[in-house]
Amino acid sequence: MLPAGATALDLTSKPQLLFQVFGDASDPKIMPIAAVVGGAIQQIGLTRQGWRELDSIYFAAGSTYPVYIANTQRGTVKVTRGMWADQDSALYPLPGCRDLRPLGGASIQVERRSNEPTIELIATALPVAPKAAQGNQFPSSAMIARMGREMGHALGLANEMDRDELDSLDFVARMIATGARRDPTLLVSFIDQQAGDIAPGVGHTSHILALFDKADTGYVPTYRHVKSGDARSVEFQRVLDYMDVDGDGIDEIIIESWHYAGDNELVVLNFKAGQWHEALRASSRWCLDPPKPDGKPTP
Repeated sequence: MLPAGATALDLTSKPQLLFQVFGDASDPKIMPIAAVVGGAIQQIGLTRQGWRELDSIYFAAGSTYPVYIANTQRGTVKVTRGMWADQDSALYPLPGCRDLRPLGGASIQVERRSNEPTIELIATALPVAPKAAQGNQFPSSAMIARMGREMGHALGLANEMDRDELDSLDFVARMIATGARRDPTLLVSFIDQQAGDIAPGVGHTSHILALFDKADTGYVPTYRHVKSGDARSVEFQRVLDYMDVDGDGIDEIIIESWHYAGDNELVVLNFKAGQWHEALRASSRWCLDPPKPDGKPTP
């Protein structure tokens, strides 16, 4: 719902919205996760009636939105039915939940990167301007892996992680053209797919998600998510996509964040003053009820 003292999002001008498209590829869902107002990404704050208005405006049957992969439109998502569709009963009710974020039914026509039965995609209400091509070519995959492992190890060792443990984790290094610098951004991830050294979610685990950008002295860390500890307490992160949502010429990086057996959040990073900063953190839950008196979240 609308936080105390906050101003409700003005829907009359139909502002830019960021959507998450997810679920079974044959029957996906679409959910609003953020707005762009005055060039700034912000949470969507609305009253109960405001959420219904958003649903009627953006999730009217037949509404079609561009879907992006790596800042390039790769298809569209078409709304098949909104959350309420002028009816009192919600399309996706939650027992015990009074206030719901709109969740629409949809269909997709997208050039997908894999044949996985489920999807996690980002769409926008308004088209995103194409970003100018960066000048330098990417290094070879072998060089990217070598750079990523060396820089990731350095971050881990500086945070008292063990080199052998890091080498036991799933490792990914790749370059992404974000526009933050003339040269591409280096993305490095070390992640324990089991999330625990004893059993899934049990014991100790470590995780790194880091970004590096080119400076005068070479690549330097510009985002550091370095976590180690009890498997259930560690926050894991992975990059979902990146695109220039706010139109400043530099992509925002959209991250999925989660704890083992916990709710997911979407984190949006933007590049300011030479570093990637968390501009927004939005829950993927579609129940908007406040926590119960016992402090536990509403289901």
